[in-house]
Amino acid sequence: MKKKLLLIIIAAAVIFTGCKSLFTREGNLLSDAKQADKRGNYHAAVLSVVESVRIDNEYKKAIEFLIDIYPRANSYYALKIDEKRAGSETFANDDIARFYGYLKDINEAVRTLPPLINPKTKMGISFTYTDYTMELDAALELAAEDHYLEGLRFQKLSGRENAKAAAMEFEKALSYVPGYKDAETRASQALEAGTQILAFLPFVNNAWNIPTAQFSDIMLNTAISELMSDPSVMKFTKIIDRNMQQQLIEEQLGSLNAMMNDESRVEIGQLLNSNILITGTIDSARLEGPETSMNQYHRTAEITVEETSEQSSGYYKNENSESLGYYKDSETDPYYKDADSDSSSAEETVYGTREIEADIFIYRKSIEFEVTVSYRAIDVETGTILKSDTLNILTEDSSEWAEWSGNEEALTWEDKLLIDTYEESVLSAQQLASESAEEVGIDMALGLASFLK
Repeated sequence: MKKKLLLIIIAAAVIFTGCKSLFTREGNLLSDAKQADKRGNYHAAVLSVVESVRIDNEYKKAIEFLIDIYPRANSYYALKIDEKRAGSETFANDDIARFYGYLKDINEAVRTLPPLINPKTKMGISFTYTDYTMELDAALELAAEDHYLEGLRFQKLSGRENAKAAAMEFEKALSYVPGYKDAETRASQALEAGTQILAFLPFVNNAWNIPTAQFSDIMLNTAISELMSDPSVMKFTKIIDRNMQQQLIEEQLGSLNAMMNDESRVEIGQLLNSNILITGTIDSARLEGPETSMNQYHRTAEITVEETSEQSSGYYKNENSESLGYYKDSETDPYYKDADSDSSSAEETVYGTREIEADIFIYRKSIEFEVTVSYRAIDVETGTILKSDTLNILTEDSSEWAEWSGNEEALTWEDKLLIDTYEESVLSAQQLASESAEEVGIDMALGLASFLK
């Protein structure tokens, strides 16, 4: 019965207050439209309220808001177009095309609405709408031309960075007008000229105690994988397959290890047709463990215990009393017993505290591996160092458990958690070194990405 009453109240609130935003899709759309209006996003405001009216073409509040926002949106974007045309801003046609796009969207949306009745006048609403297709197409052509000309300007300049800039400008022109002039061909040419080709050479191992022979391979493969997963890096980057480059180097130059000096690196880069070589060294490594340590801790606590006291008629015997006496007045003696009380001796329960103790033995098995790696990105053409860094990575693994003796009630809850934990094995030295190699690779990729983008 109460649920039915609640539903009736809610329904009445919707009917009489028109508060649809809490219960209906059209109400939520109207709320979104009003929020967009407050932010000055008139395009979104009109499209949201149009969708609301499309769902319920008798939704009075939505219709009233549409009557208000639609002419304001048209006036606002027309004014912004005039301002952009009057100014001297670079690439103003980008904004003009965007504003014409907004005008076309909102006019088309209102034009496709069914006939509506003005809630106030009870008469049909006659909206004025304009087809902005021609104006939009002209603005898109002008915006495409602006970026096409900018692409030509960059393409005339030398250097990889200018080629990258040219490719992006031609692609922008194509985004406005697909197939614009020869922008597609020029974009491909600029993209190729601006692409850098990376070759990762094996790192020289100066650390004798690396617990896995695959450390360098894991590190470099991880770095390559991280870079290849970043579209912003790979747009202008190619990475030579390490297996192919190894085979080519050995066929042309013999042993790679014998060629790892600065002059040979440039020769290798030219052989691989790469622009940038990534080289480096594993400078040092430190492995500790696995080892197990034990610490003993003494725990104490006070607990409440039951005690008994002897009592008889007229007085109460208490161990803390200094003397015994007979009291006639219960108000002066809290242990007074009157004549009506049971005269026979009895025992009464009282409570006290007692200190308890326990010892806990906490065991910890641990292993850690620390490695220092240096890397450099070298421009093959000039031999200059484009990027260099030294990375220090510490990885570790451990497990804890405990044993105890004494009174269990003296232990803390943390102690009990450790006692309930069984001895667990830790990662092996090889596993820990592999994890460390992956972390080095990730950090290396982050550093390289900053100048490859």
